[in-house]
Amino acid sequence: MKRTPMRHGAATLAVALLALSACGRDADTKSTDTGDDGDTTSTESGGGFIDPAQDCSDYDGTAGITGDTIKIGTVRPASGPYAIYDTVTKGLEALVTATNSKGGVKAGDGKTYKLELVKGDDGYDPARTPAEVERLVDQEKVFAIVGEIGTSNNLAVRQTLNDKCIPSIGLATGSTEWGKAKEYPWFIGGLPSYATEAHHLMEWLKKEKPAAKIALLYQDDDFGKAYQASIETSIEGSDITVVAEESFNPLTETSPESKVAALSASGADVFFVGIGGSPCPAAVKAVPANWTPLTLVSVTCTGKLAMALAGGKDEGLVAVQATYDPGTAADQSNPKIKAFFDEGGAAGLSQGDLEGGIAAAGWGFGSMFVKGLELTDTVDRASLMNALWQLDGVNYGLMLDDAKASTKGGDDPWVIEDLRIVKRQAGSWNEIAPLTSYDGTSNDFAG
Repeated sequence: MKRTPMRHGAATLAVALLALSACGRDADTKSTDTGDDGDTTSTESGGGFIDPAQDCSDYDGTAGITGDTIKIGTVRPASGPYAIYDTVTKGLEALVTATNSKGGVKAGDGKTYKLELVKGDDGYDPARTPAEVERLVDQEKVFAIVGEIGTSNNLAVRQTLNDKCIPSIGLATGSTEWGKAKEYPWFIGGLPSYATEAHHLMEWLKKEKPAAKIALLYQDDDFGKAYQASIETSIEGSDITVVAEESFNPLTETSPESKVAALSASGADVFFVGIGGSPCPAAVKAVPANWTPLTLVSVTCTGKLAMALAGGKDEGLVAVQATYDPGTAADQSNPKIKAFFDEGGAAGLSQGDLEGGIAAAGWGFGSMFVKGLELTDTVDRASLMNALWQLDGVNYGLMLDDAKASTKGGDDPWVIEDLRIVKRQAGSWNEIAPLTSYDGTSNDFAG
């Protein structure tokens, strides 16, 4: 299936985007007040950010819907060094089970739908991802992909899914690539931009440690390089410097220990860990006793399960959060966490899964998909995406109560942009800087 270019956008932009088999879009929508959380939504698939009549050939907007059941798919690493992220999919699966146990999700069209989840395993190897996605799309006939894990993995199938006009929702990655909604409107991220995360930490560092010397360990792919680029951009004009860098390749290297040892000799007083999976806590664990930097870790590394792998060296770590943490005592009294414990436990999550933080991420990606269904007037692929591209003050899943998700197509493509800074103390993450909103600005920090 080939997509045809749309007619909107400046000439220079249109030329560039057409070269990428993509195009600009307007944001004309009809809004409807749902009376729930102050949400508004765009409406019919024939209008809005995506217009399938002009955007798609052989468009099948209701593929994957059989009667009152919507089939969705996901791809994750159930094997290999990043198999820890399979717990993300456990959370997504629990959300599906919990939703069905309550009768299903009442969509904006007034009908109630059950969900069915089909999974694939790519071992976090992007070379394996296309075959898994092809199976889900062509054989399983899924309506959408939800919560697919990995930056390079999602990039490996982005053009294919975009050309076929198949939604990929709640991407389990915060790569700056997901800010390119005008080019790839069928992909919408489920995490804050890694660049915004790094920028927020650098802004905090300017106040707390204005002459910081940073040693940066970054993952040698688009995930880690997003941190690298944003840090460089964010510290321009300040007295903060990056004095040493080391990259880590998750596909060819088994441990970051040697990289940490090299960084420890740099004289840095700040250690930024821009890698994910089990190598992230392994890097924290590998910090030698004679090096005592302030350590900042990726949002992907903050779960209780990951922290348990840090060898007792998690005390004092600093990170950002966009959601409540089910492993933190202070957050466990929040009604959202209580409901997650009750419903997730009934859906089969163990107490360790519930408190570990990783399953909570998958719960959030599923909640994003459900929220989109609740907001769309017509349940088809384009209408669902249009609803998600016109969020207005939405709060769903385990988002912090004061956080709001707003989008405006290509002009504001990031759902999660409200962040707080937390510090690891006595086994919990405690807020040390209040919620800051970067609504509509995340693409500015890409570097």
